[in-house]
Amino acid sequence: MRTKVKINASKAVRTWPRVERYQNSTLRFAPPADFPAFWSEKHSRPKIMRCWVTLDEVWDYRTDEYFWNYQIGVNRYKDDPHHHEYDWGSTVPSEVRIQTYLAAHSEHCEEILLNLRRYEKETQLGIVSLDKYEEVVERVIEYYKDLYPNVRYIEPCNESDYVCFGGIDTEHYYKLYTRACRAVRRLNERHRYEIPLEIGGIAMNAVMDRPHLWRQFLQQLANDKDERRKIDFYSMHDYNGHPKRMKVFYEMHHAWIKELGLPDLPIFVDEYGFTQTTGVWTDSLKNASGVLSAIFLSTDLPGMHIFPWCTFHNPSYQMSFTQYLLLEDGQFASTPNGNAMRLLHMLKTDQLEMLGEHRHRVIATGDATGYAMLATNPSDKPMAVDLMLRDIPHDKVTITEYRVDALYNNRLTGPVCTELGLTNRWNEWVRGSEKGVDIATVLEPYGFTLWLVEPYQTPSPFPTTKALDLSVNGLE
Repeated sequence: MRTKVKINASKAVRTWPRVERYQNSTLRFAPPADFPAFWSEKHSRPKIMRCWVTLDEVWDYRTDEYFWNYQIGVNRYKDDPHHHEYDWGSTVPSEVRIQTYLAAHSEHCEEILLNLRRYEKETQLGIVSLDKYEEVVERVIEYYKDLYPNVRYIEPCNESDYVCFGGIDTEHYYKLYTRACRAVRRLNERHRYEIPLEIGGIAMNAVMDRPHLWRQFLQQLANDKDERRKIDFYSMHDYNGHPKRMKVFYEMHHAWIKELGLPDLPIFVDEYGFTQTTGVWTDSLKNASGVLSAIFLSTDLPGMHIFPWCTFHNPSYQMSFTQYLLLEDGQFASTPNGNAMRLLHMLKTDQLEMLGEHRHRVIATGDATGYAMLATNPSDKPMAVDLMLRDIPHDKVTITEYRVDALYNNRLTGPVCTELGLTNRWNEWVRGSEKGVDIATVLEPYGFTLWLVEPYQTPSPFPTTKALDLSVNGLE
């Protein structure tokens, strides 16, 4: 397999979208209180951070009591035969309380997408009435919106057709969605928020395996003749080893909303993974390489935003997805997934023109500080990469390489490291009539690499890592 791309350093095609700024958190393995600040420092503030409030933890249907600062992950329904099991079996109790979790994320992101889930099954069975559900949803949104004004997006339910998330059909989901819409509308009218609340759905997984369910949701929207019907975004999830499914979904969705007369709104792929949920250490690199390819693809699909799953999760069964691990000494250590986000953050301001078949495996960017090129190999075979950067306005450049594969910048399968580090650096003369440099390498299976090409400034051939405040493969 070979990827050969010619890059015009003098021709920007657009401002590069900061794709790494759409992120996910979890409550099933809640992050420490200082993690959002750490993530923001390493990657910049997320534009949208997806956060959670679990309705059965904040409100007890048996007593009508609210627990506004509940301890995350403590199951008070273990012996209750009327309460659905949901995903309590995979939830780890935390010392963190919900207001600490939300406050930390709110402080370190621009906007919050707040998912409200549970009580799906109880409302379907009539244990909790729809009127009561609507009342609770309204009170919960109002309470946390008052505390955290940058809560903007509301997403009722999560993958609610799965038994562990309620096991309800699309018809009942739409009843819950409608009730949440009413709550959002009243809150906006009552408070006239500086950042008004928006709402969307359906947050279902594997749409391209079950497209009829997506069609059912869109049909429900189209059939709803209430003039106050509200939808501000569509949301879906995908965990699959074929990133091109995102384009197939995008085209299908747009054909259907056009047919049904529905609005063209942002699509939040607010959970995405290239692998399945596993505790397999080698799956972290595999997932990261595929997530990069899917994100590259999504930038050619206007309005689609991919939220990788997940910034921090339980390594025992979600090592494939978690970006960071918590070490015994309290430090956070990046996995290949975290390093992929770090490399996206290191891309430059403008996307450059590329000629050649890259199959959404290469992105080239540049600005006044230099150029950054990122290549990924989401396959189980080595991939040759030839990058030809042309029309460089300098006589000499310094090229810095950050390689991530089974050996480099991968504490799970290679030498122990805690953060992304450079793997090579060299100086090179810009040559030929086209004023260029060539980079030729082979990416190992599921490997990815970023190269920085910057004006040569340092008189010594190899500045020390200490002087650069950098590490080599994560080691000082």
